[in-house]
Amino acid sequence: MKKTSKLIKFILTLLLSAIVTVFLYILLHEFGHVIVMLSAGDRITEFSILRAHVTGEGGNYTNTSDLWMHANGTIFPLLLSHVFLLFYRKESKNTVYRVFSLFFGIFPAFGLFPWFVKPFVYVEGTFDGTDSAKFLYNFTQMHAPIIVSIAAAILFGISILLIIKKCVLRNLIDEIKSVRNSSLQGSF
Repeated sequence: MKKTSKLIKFILTLLLSAIVTVFLYILLHEFGHVIVMLSAGDRITEFSILRAHVTGEGGNYTNTSDLWMHANGTIFPLLLSHVFLLFYRKESKNTVYRVFSLFFGIFPAFGLFPWFVKPFVYVEGTFDGTDSAKFLYNFTQMHAPIIVSIAAAILFGISILLIIKKCVLRNLIDEIKSVRNSSLQGSF
């Protein structure tokens, strides 16, 4: 019975960590936009985590601040993820910490996916309303869209490198092995 409870506890930890990480990612994503909006003089009129939406009015945007406005929703949580991973304590045996750390490293990294793919399929004037499309609309007027794909690939690579070098993935694999071994021992 104790072995089964360890498996259930691990599954619950996975689910709760995923939910908390998604919530935190959305919060940080929207806050990334807010930082630029406030720096442009916007007054925030709406902020919703459930709808993943922020609006403001009265801002004075330049081409650069407009680009940052759309990119910072992805960059800000990614930057915080990288800082978190740099200070990851690989010797920690806490299951919640290990699971959350992997999710917090991976979720922002996968937020780069549209930034990698869209420049390959982007046709000037194509506008689907996403941050990456809005960014590309302005960016491609002066630069090749492939630059965005290259930057996204580099940032994704940094995330994966940190996850591997800091033993975040290794620690989660060890946790899974521990739970599996406990379950196997309990079945005999």
